[in-house]
Amino acid sequence: MHKLTMALALSALAGFCQEAPKPADAAPQAAASYVFFKESKDKSDPLLNEAAAFFEKNSAIYLATCDGQSPRVRPVRYTVIMDNKLVIATSAKKELSQQIEKNPNVEVSSAAADGSVFVRFKGKAVACADAELKAKFVADHPKFQKMFGDNLVVYLIDPERVGIFPVKGGQAKTKTFTK
Repeated sequence: MHKLTMALALSALAGFCQEAPKPADAAPQAAASYVFFKESKDKSDPLLNEAAAFFEKNSAIYLATCDGQSPRVRPVRYTVIMDNKLVIATSAKKELSQQIEKNPNVEVSSAAADGSVFVRFKGKAVACADAELKAKFVADHPKFQKMFGDNLVVYLIDPERVGIFPVKGGQAKTKTFTK
C-alpha cells in the first residue's frame, strides 16, 4: 500500500512539474536577431551568418585570449555578428578586457551539443568606437548594460579566419579574410 501511494504521489508530482502545453493557435515567438548591418545586408558574408546562427544555437562559447605568454580560455555569454564582426561584451574591469587591450588576437570556439560540428572564429578584437552600433547592441541585449553598467565594453572581432568543421564526415567550410 505504501509503495502504491508513493508511486501515485511521484507521478502526480512529475505531471505537476511539466510545462503546460501551449495552445495550438499561439503565435511562435520571433527569434532574436543575431546579425545586424548598419549599412545594407547585401554586404553580409554567408559563412559569418552561418557561424552566427551556430553560436545562437549553442550557448557554450569559449573565447581564447593571451595572458602574457600563456593562453587563457573562458566561456563568454552571448555573441552576435554586427557588420561582419563578432561581438563580445564584457566589463572594462575584468581581466578579459585588459588582456584584449594588451593583445587583440583572440579566437572563439564552440561545439554542437551532440558533438557533430564545431566552429572556430579567429580575429582581432577592438573596442567599439561607433556609438550607434554600441547603442544598437545595448538596445537588443540590455542584460549587458545591467550587468556591467558604465564599465560595459563592446568588442568587435574582425575576422581573420573562420571555419565550420563537421566531426564525422562532411566538408569543412573555411574562409580566410584579408584586408
